[in-house]
Formats: sequence, structure tokens, C-alpha cells
Amino acid sequence: SSSATHLFKGGGKYFRPTCVTLMGHCCNHGNHGAQSISSNQRQIALISELIHVASLVHDDVLDSAYTRRSLVTVNALYNERVAILAGDFIIARATSKLSQLGCPETITILSSVIRDLIKGEILQLHSSSPSSPADMFGVYLEKTYLKTASLISHSCQAVALNSSRPNLQKSAFSYGKNLGIAFQLVDDMLDFVASSADMGKAASGSDLKLGLATAPVLYAAREFPQLNDMILRGFSGEGDAEEAFHLVGRSEGVELTRQLAERYCAGAIRDLEDMPECEERDALSSLCDLVLNRTN
Repeated sequence: SSSATHLFKGGGKYFRPTCVTLMGHCCNHGNHGAQSISSNQRQIALISELIHVASLVHDDVLDSAYTRRSLVTVNALYNERVAILAGDFIIARATSKLSQLGCPETITILSSVIRDLIKGEILQLHSSSPSSPADMFGVYLEKTYLKTASLISHSCQAVALNSSRPNLQKSAFSYGKNLGIAFQLVDDMLDFVASSADMGKAASGSDLKLGLATAPVLYAAREFPQLNDMILRGFSGEGDAEEAFHLVGRSEGVELTRQLAERYCAGAIRDLEDMPECEERDALSSLCDLVLNRTN
């Protein structure tokens, strides 16, 4: 339907299928040729993007967002009910393609992504009122893995399983996990430094307005303890979001977030050491630089 295909019109970075396809080429290198990936590996890349887009449609409903990829969101164009059904339809298409892979282990790996997305969303809802600020960073990183990195890590693992080197599954999974967490850290950093035009969605502390404390805020709270009360009440007080945004700008929060993303990218590059030397491995390494230096 038009509601289900709407968000695809915005293009996007196609970061996930690019990463997954490169991993497939890399794991196959030297056996089936550097330029050859199997039909199952191509389908895994496609499934990863379908799951990702479905999660965006549902996220926009939960966040009451009105723009995404410089387009009006499905929930704004139609309504929340249609948007939920559109996201469900995309997930149904992804699971249909998943069932056709004919590999029970691959199905198990990729099915866990949908489970993790739901767990991550529930964790985010509950973390809006944490027991203490000290618990927040661990919860934040866990949520980041569940909502962002799980899809990349499990998709990389799945293409490694379906390659000529299934023994590389562990390294492929770890690469995807580290890269995925770094990607989200940079995304959360950009919420404080990028313009709405760069991001293709509302920026300027938009997560604060949703009651979410991301890495820049959690780091800033170490310098400005008054942020802790704002975090505990989900920035619901009058002027909380604006004050928190101002304090993050005065703090080292953004820079410390960048440094943490750099450490995760360094881990991803180390994960590639077990991979065969080839152009695709170099490209996977270069993705880390793209993640760190992106502006949207």
C-alpha cells in the first residue's frame, strides 16, 4: 500500500544493507570470488532494511514525529492507526522473505532482531523514570544495542553463517555490534550539534523533548548535577529541555560521546582482523570513519 511504501521514497543512507552486503562479500572472498554473494545473503541485506524501515514507522508513532528523511511521516500523512498497520505490513513482508531462506539457524538469528527491537522500546519507556541516574548509562547502552546494534550485528552474523566461512560468525556479530553502537552514539551527538536540514528530521535536542537522556546528557550530568533531577523527571518540568540543551552545550558531553564512539569503532576494526584481506574488508573498516564523520 502507499502508506507502507511512503518512507522508502525518502531514500535514506541504506547503511545497514551496505554493511551486510560488504560483510557477505568479505566472508566469501577467495572461495566464491570477491564479487560474489549468494541469493540468501542478498535476501538478508534486504530483510535488514525492511525491518529497519518498519521500526522507523513505529518509532514515529511512539515519538509523535512529523518528519523523517525529509518527508512527512506516515502517521502525520495518514494517522497513527494506519502507520502502525503499515509498519506491521513491512514486518510481515520481512518475515515472509525470512521464512523462504530455508535455513533454520538463519531464521533464528534474524528473528531475534524483532524481539530485541520490542525489548528495546519497552526498556526505553521504562527508563523514562529510572531509579537513579547512576543506573542510566548502562540502561542507555543496553537500549542502544537492542534498538540499533542488534539489527546490524545479527544481520552480519547471518551473512557470515551463509558464507563459505561460517566460522567468522562471532567476529561478524561483534563488528556489527560495535559499529551499531557507535552509529547510535553519533546519532545522539548530532541531536545537539546538527541542524534539522542536515538530519532530515527534527534536531536541536529533540530527544530531550521526548524525555530521553542520551549519552551527551548523561556525560553532562557529571559536570552539572542539576541535570540529574531533570533526567529523573524525564525533562517534564517547564523549561527543562531548553535548560538541559544549554548545559550540554557548556559541557564536555558531546566530545566525550564522540570519544566513546571512537572506541567502539576501534573495536569494530579489531573485529575485522580475522577476516580475509580484501577490498571489502577495507570498505568495512572505512565504514567506521564514515560513521564517525557523518553529519546526518
